Amino acid sequence: MSVINQMLKDLEQRTPAQGQVAIPVAISNKPSTIKIVLISLAVLVSLNLLGFYIWNLQEQIQQQTQQVKQRVSSSELTVKKQEQKQAQVQSEVSTSELTVKKQEQKQAQVQPEVSTSELTVKKQEQKQAQVQPEVLASELIVKKQEQKQAQIQQQELSNEAKAPVKEDVKIAKVTASKMSVSRRQLTSAELVAQKLVRAEKSIKINEITKAEQLFEEVLIIEPNHKQARKKLAALWFGRRSYPQATNLLSQGISLDRSDAQLRLLKAKIHLQQGQHQAAYNTLKPLAVLKQQEYQLMLANVAQQIKQYKSAIQAYKILIDMQSYSGRWHLGLAIVYDKNSQFSLARTEYALALTKSDLSIATAEFAEQRMQALGE
Repeated sequence: MSVINQMLKDLEQRTPAQGQVAIPVAISNKPSTIKIVLISLAVLVSLNLLGFYIWNLQEQIQQQTQQVKQRVSSSELTVKKQEQKQAQVQSEVSTSELTVKKQEQKQAQVQPEVSTSELTVKKQEQKQAQVQPEVLASELIVKKQEQKQAQIQQQELSNEAKAPVKEDVKIAKVTASKMSVSRRQLTSAELVAQKLVRAEKSIKINEITKAEQLFEEVLIIEPNHKQARKKLAALWFGRRSYPQATNLLSQGISLDRSDAQLRLLKAKIHLQQGQHQAAYNTLKPLAVLKQQEYQLMLANVAQQIKQYKSAIQAYKILIDMQSYSGRWHLGLAIVYDKNSQFSLARTEYALALTKSDLSIATAEFAEQRMQALGE
C-alpha cells in the first residue's frame, strides 16, 4: 500500500509544462494475493506457535503433576517405613518390657528364697551366739566354784585352830557361794531330746530342710542315735537324694551291723535305682534273721539276680515262722520250678493248695503247674 501511494504522489507532482494532458489512471481496487498469502502465513505461523506453546505448557503441567505424585508416593513410602520402624521399636520395647517383667518376677521369686535362707542362717548364728555365752558362763561358774572351793579348803586348813564361831561364819560363806550358782549347762541327752522334738514339729508343718538340719545336729552330738539316722535317711530318700541317703545308712550299718531296719531302707534305695545286686549284698549278711519283711525282700531280690539258694533259704525261714501260710509254700515252689528242681516244686505246689489263704487265681496257677510238672 505504501508503494502505490508513493506512485500517486509522484504523478501529481509532475508539471503540465510539458504540454501533456494529464491522463487519469484508473486504480484497481482488487486486493493483492501476496498480501493475503502473507497474512495467512502469518496467521498460520502464529497459530502453530500458539499450539506449540500450549502443548509445551501441557507437557510441563503433566511432568509437574507426575513429579508431585512421585513426591507424594515417596513421602507416603517414607511415612510407611517410619510407621513400620515405630511398630518394630514398639514391639522391641514391649518385648524388652516383658523380659524386664519376667526378670523382676524371677527376682521376686528368688528374693523370698534368699530371704528365707538368710533368715535360717541368721537364726543359726543367733542360736550359736546364744549357746556360746551359756557354755562360757557355765565354764566360768564351774571355774569360780573350783576356785572358791580351793580357797575354802585353804581357809579350813589354816583356821583349824581358830574358834568355833569362825567356823560358823565359814559355813555361811560356803552356803552363800553355793547359792550364787544359778545356771547349768545342758547335757548331750537333753540337747538331743530338744532337737528331736523340734525336728518332729518341723516335719508336721512341712519344714523339711529345717528338720533335716536338726537331725544332722543330733547325729553330730550322738552318732549312734538310730532313730534320727533312719528319719534323716527317709527324708533324703523322699526327695531322691539317693547318694546322701545310702552314705548315711552305710555309716549306721558300720556302727551296728545287726540293724535290720537300716539294711532294709538301704536295700529299698538300691532297688529304687535298679541296683538289685547292691540290694542283695546289703541284705545277705542277715540272711538267717527271722523277720518277715526282711526275708521276703531278700527272697524277691535273690530271685531277680538268680541267687536261688538264698531265695530258697529265705522262703524256708518264712515257712518256719508262719507254717499256716500257703503263699510261702507257693513262693518256694516257684523258686524250685525256676531252678529246675521239679519234684520239690510239685510237692510245694501241693502243700500250698492245702492252705486256705490262697486266692482262686493263685490256686488255679498252682494246679496248672502241678499238671505240667506231672506230665
